Amino acid sequence: MRAAEEDELNAWLEKVKLVQYREAVFAWCQKVGAAGLPDVLENWQDFAAQLKLKPLEKKRVENAANGRKGGPSVQTPKPPCAPASPSSLPVPAPDPKSRPPASPSSSRREPSGGNFLGPPEDPQKYRILEELGQGATATVYRCQHGEVQRAVKTISLQKLRLQRDFEKIADKLHREVSILFALRHPRIVSLFDVIEEPTKLHLVMELVEGGPEGVELFDYIVARGSFSEPISRYVFLQIVEGLQYIHSKDIVYRDLKPENILVDEKASKREEGLFEVKLSDFGHSKMIKDGYSTALTRVGTPQYWAPEVSDPRKCGPDGYGTSVDLWSLGVVLYVMLIGSYPFDGVGESIDDQIRKGHISNFRSQSTNREASLPAQDLIRSLVQVDPSMRRSLEACRTHPWASVKGGPLDQVMRPWDDPHVREERITLPVKPSKDARDALNRDLHKWMKKFKCSVRVRETDVIANLDDQALTEGHSIEDARNELHQLVHYHFGSTATPPQRRHGFSTLATVPEKRTFRIITLTLRVHNEHGAGLELEPERGGMRIQNVEPLPGQPGLQAQDLITKINEVSLRGTPETVEGIFGRQFRDGVEIAIRREM
Repeated sequence: MRAAEEDELNAWLEKVKLVQYREAVFAWCQKVGAAGLPDVLENWQDFAAQLKLKPLEKKRVENAANGRKGGPSVQTPKPPCAPASPSSLPVPAPDPKSRPPASPSSSRREPSGGNFLGPPEDPQKYRILEELGQGATATVYRCQHGEVQRAVKTISLQKLRLQRDFEKIADKLHREVSILFALRHPRIVSLFDVIEEPTKLHLVMELVEGGPEGVELFDYIVARGSFSEPISRYVFLQIVEGLQYIHSKDIVYRDLKPENILVDEKASKREEGLFEVKLSDFGHSKMIKDGYSTALTRVGTPQYWAPEVSDPRKCGPDGYGTSVDLWSLGVVLYVMLIGSYPFDGVGESIDDQIRKGHISNFRSQSTNREASLPAQDLIRSLVQVDPSMRRSLEACRTHPWASVKGGPLDQVMRPWDDPHVREERITLPVKPSKDARDALNRDLHKWMKKFKCSVRVRETDVIANLDDQALTEGHSIEDARNELHQLVHYHFGSTATPPQRRHGFSTLATVPEKRTFRIITLTLRVHNEHGAGLELEPERGGMRIQNVEPLPGQPGLQAQDLITKINEVSLRGTPETVEGIFGRQFRDGVEIAIRREM
């Protein structure tokens, strides 16, 4: 090996903090005939194995190797890593699903040549650009919407249908959509649109772009070994801010970890070394206090599990609550400051370590920094085995370590009250049964997709957040509110709280002749032998139902109803045009909107 190549290799070892392996590195090079750094990076896996690098060290080498090839490879599921030593931070196996938008430095495919995506009434709403990331059942693309770029997470429903528990998976997807529509906050990645096709589900989301160190906070920790206390404090307060908002919506995050915290490079204060972050991936999140279900499942990532998640037997009859996120918050702060896990499964199982909840080491072996006593106190106050003893989020803000005054930290914690969102609450006469609630939820999910606003059932209330900025063109707050009341009225009849005039909006739409009508959304049944069992007559504005046959049966439809939309496509124009539109969209399971005069 020439002197110049030795100098390059020495400089690289210093950069990736592997100087302590220098003699072993040069011995490996001599053994395998490596001529310098390019050969090391080309054979990095054998190199890491022979030197028995720790997971965090191995990750730095992998990042260097991928960077030399033009960026890290597209994310795909990997087998779980072996337990790491206490001095390193292992890379957990990613979930078998696509992560949020990857860093611009990720490898990309060429633009798709002008492919478009959108609802039936606007099929070219989003122009698909290059691919950003890929998982087992989902792919993330960059897309253009007007002058703004978004990220589209495309989920293959065909692949999911091959799994035995597809119905549960579908419910989980619907739950994630419901939660994302409910969360509108600067510290949370926003969901803007949902487009469902027979074989694919598209989630149009906020595009968060990282920098040279990646997009996930985890990437930044891996690259640096650990964070300084000012950087950790700045990120910590932002996480607290996001969690406070999430918990205010009666939602448990359940998967708080650096891999789900995205660094917004464009908004970050690079000159001050501070990162702006957003919380992402709410696939494991759960709405609580709804009167129907409890949180008992072991979900998330074991290194961040609270004891009651690790062992659900420790939960009471109501399951666990938002306090599990407080434990995870303490672990995230430890990982930022120390660069390793407090509970890593070395010496004894992770479950046993979590059950004891004891943390003794607060010195980073990668940077040799030791957490200050106030930081240690804050971590220990969160990592408490007894959930009732964990420090609240508000108390985290006022802790001596977190409440340093002056500078950019004062800008982190700010009150958040979106003036564009107003709550609409409909009180039901009784608490619905689970079956009645599930039937209502199916229609509420369609309402959410249509109006891009959140809605949930809690005990005897239907609660919606009407967001005038989220509404698609052609819809208004009044439209959303009217249809929501009519939908609830359809399921529970006139015994539900009658619609009231609020904020200057009337409940029922009126036609010029002062007649009122209801808008109802239903699913059309089409049988191979009996067809739809409907006698229809086209007219301007829709297909008029003349008669409903007993087979195959169309629950909810009756004579003189007017079908105004099919598959969310409006039936407008001459009778001939209306009949043509209806015929092209007609199929089993298609969604129709009907107008029923009262």
